[in-house]
Amino acid sequence: MIMKIADEVKVALVTAACVLGIAIIFKNVLHVQADFIISNSPVYLFIVYIITRGQAKKSKCDKPLYWSLTIIFVTLFTIVLYAI
Repeated sequence: MIMKIADEVKVALVTAACVLGIAIIFKNVLHVQADFIISNSPVYLFIVYIITRGQAKKSKCDKPLYWSLTIIFVTLFTIVLYAI
């Protein structure tokens, strides 16, 4: 018997991994102190995902893969901006 993971949990796990990744990279690699708002940017996208999930049930954009990729992209973009 295989247990299926809910879409919200999948996106939440990606968000948690991105927040941890930002914290580790900022502290140990880039040696910068990022603002609270910037370091938690993946969480804000997750909140938007949860809020808009009810309205976008039949949309093609409601796939957890798209939201996860967007969260990863924003995370990488944030790290690149601080690295420059």
